[in-house]
Amino acid sequence: MGIKIYKKFRHNGVVWKSGHFYTFRYNSWRQDCTPVVLCMYKVYGIHPKTGHQHRYIQALNFNYLPRNSRKAFINIWRKEFEKNNDVEMTWDLVQFRFPYLDLCVRRYMLKPNYRIQKPQYIPMDKLEDMVVSTWSKDFSRKLKLDLAAKYSRSMERGAELRGKYKSKWRGFFGSVKRFFS
Repeated sequence: MGIKIYKKFRHNGVVWKSGHFYTFRYNSWRQDCTPVVLCMYKVYGIHPKTGHQHRYIQALNFNYLPRNSRKAFINIWRKEFEKNNDVEMTWDLVQFRFPYLDLCVRRYMLKPNYRIQKPQYIPMDKLEDMVVSTWSKDFSRKLKLDLAAKYSRSMERGAELRGKYKSKWRGFFGSVKRFFS
């Protein structure tokens, strides 16, 4: 059995659809125990080459997005939803139309069943209240600090590599430079 992607599925008594908002209690949390997510899809199956099991929901967690960006996205999504009631959110859509959301993508494990508890569908009329007004759950600052730390580590690593390989390649590039001059 290969890996399958489901855009509509049932889990814990709730029908999940791609492009719809949900909230639930997540027991394997590190920072956010009650995420407010926009479901992308369910990935389920065993990878044919590696044998790894995939049993998770891939979703956008809006608690990792600053409030003003949340509100702007909700307004855009509501307009899209009014045009077409069956709007799907995919990774391609995130990358090309909403690139600022790629840092909010999270995977939530489905098995064992106790990991996701009390899932609730969020209707469009309560969407802004649930997504934007979560004052106690704003991890956007944490995300910015993590990105800054990752950037500084990569810059330090880049400086180390430049120093390491500069001495090895100086002679080669010097000889090439002299050859063309």
